[in-house]
This record gives sequence, structure tokens and C-alpha cells, in this order.
Amino acid sequence: FEPLPGPRAKLARVTRGRSEIYDCALGSSAGEGELHLASRADSSSLLPLGARQKAIFGMQEAGVLRVPVRRLDTCLSPPLRRPALLKIDVQGFELEVLKGASGLLHDIDAVYVEASDIELYVGQALADEVVQLLASHGFQLAGRFNTQLHQGQPIQGDLLFRTG
Repeated sequence: FEPLPGPRAKLARVTRGRSEIYDCALGSSAGEGELHLASRADSSSLLPLGARQKAIFGMQEAGVLRVPVRRLDTCLSPPLRRPALLKIDVQGFELEVLKGASGLLHDIDAVYVEASDIELYVGQALADEVVQLLASHGFQLAGRFNTQLHQGQPIQGDLLFRTG
């Protein structure tokens, strides 16, 4: 799932047609959204860049792009091939993606998600909310990786969850 045309084209080249690539963003409901383009493309989000994101990482918003938004559980149909890993890196929109995957979570064995400890995007859910939502679906936190610090405090990192 890649809503940005440039990264989507690169993904298509790298996978050489062996993967289905959806040209949309993911969220809790279908429709359209404004993708806030960051001065670093890998930091673009369906949420506006927050003051801390701009200050800590030296970024600015470079524009907006209207993109289609879909629920993951309407794009994929169970049963999924096992083992199934859901990897999410959506710049502050993690909780919305998980809500839109609720119909599939029972078929997923592990979730690997980048989550923030502080607000980097306006209105984003923080890591504790992601942990709570996944726990309510039977997932347990199995590890934390790639923690980024700012002035000695954690600001974001990758969380690994497993069922059971």
C-alpha cells in the first residue's frame, strides 16, 4: 500500500511485478484524505506535521496530495496465508490503520509497527494507545526496536506484537 506515486513506482521496480501494490493509503474508513507531504518524503502523513516533528527533524510541509483511503480488511480477504505479518509505518496514523484492519487481526500472527511516544503529528495516537488496541485483540508486546531518542528521551520506535 503506497499512496505516493514516486515511492510506489520504485516499489514496483524493486518487486518486479511479483507483488500487488495498492495505490492508496490505509485508514479506519474508506474515502479520500489529504496526504501532508513532508520535506522528507518518508515522513509524509495523513496527519499534519506537528511542531515537535518540525523542530526535532528539521522538516516542513511541502504540500498536500489528495489520495484514496481504504480499510485494510476490505482490501484483503481471510483466510490469509500463514504466518501473516502486518508491518505498519504510517507516520502517526497507526491506530487508524489498525482500526481498519479489525476484520483481519484474527488472521495475523504478528504486527510490527512504528509508534511515537510523543506527538510528532497533529492528533496522532501514541504508542500506549496502539499497545491497548492490539492487546484488546489478543496481541502481546514482544519487543521494542530502533528507539529514537531526543535529549535522552524516547520519541518513537518500532514495536513487535505477537498473538497468544
